[in-house]
Amino acid sequence: MITTVTANPAIDRTIIVEDLKLGYVNRVIRSRVDAGGKGINVAKNLKNFGDDVIALGFIGPNAKYIIDCLEDEGIKTDFVKIKNETRTNIKISDISRMEVTDLNEYGPHVSEEEIELLKKSICKYAKESKVLVLSGSLPQGVQKTFYKDIIREIKSGDLKIILDADKEAFLYGIEEKPYMIKPNVQELEDAVGKKLESLEEVIEEGKKLKDSGIEIVAISMGGRGSVVITKEGIYRVMPVKVEVKGTVGAGDAFVAGFAHGIYKGLPIEETIKIAAALSTSVVMKEGTRAGTLDEVNILKDKIEIERIER
Repeated sequence: MITTVTANPAIDRTIIVEDLKLGYVNRVIRSRVDAGGKGINVAKNLKNFGDDVIALGFIGPNAKYIIDCLEDEGIKTDFVKIKNETRTNIKISDISRMEVTDLNEYGPHVSEEEIELLKKSICKYAKESKVLVLSGSLPQGVQKTFYKDIIREIKSGDLKIILDADKEAFLYGIEEKPYMIKPNVQELEDAVGKKLESLEEVIEEGKKLKDSGIEIVAISMGGRGSVVITKEGIYRVMPVKVEVKGTVGAGDAFVAGFAHGIYKGLPIEETIKIAAALSTSVVMKEGTRAGTLDEVNILKDKIEIERIER
């Protein structure tokens, strides 16, 4: 089983406009609502691959919609119900400029009792899982060491933990050496405290993290593709040219591809191709819809990987 944790889920509303003008009335061409949050996005992609996945996290009284959406897709859930409301995030997609503007709320305040319930739930399901994905921001009231504390408590030789977070949650989390991390360049820069101007600098900092005891360091670079650093080697993954309709959830799809490959015991290069193809399929969709196995099979052959060194 694969367990995903979304501590700060969201109701994602995507609004499609043309030629957005700030300060004026803009007409909406169409809109859609999705169950959002990084771990939830990972779970949706994994389910489309046929993997056994369960989604955990906090859920407010206004967000039964999220549970209903996931269960309608056949995804098992065991969310901790909290007193305060789940956040709503707005994605404004301007199709004339091919730009997406995100308006993300911080999230609800969570009590100590609610936090302890989620920790116990994670520990319970971790014992039944081969892969655990900890991803996304933390709501108010949750200590920045939350992921670090979880990793320290449940880390074992059999369980593969993937961490996809930012800022302090990421910095504390990597201290416990999860199996895999997936920062983007901005998050990596924040972690190392300096601007990384070149690919060589990105790789150098990624190697330091790998050498510290993290097995897989996957760094997403937006339109420049990604770099994956492992004990088998360093891989540069080139981007595929497609019509981009939205970038929200692309990084989560990348994580899902790795979770799937690790879960199935696939070779690293095959796993990288699946992750890159899945991420590519997601940017071709509006909203935060997941990629499908058929789409990945079509795109996988278009993924170019350059082996930089052993």
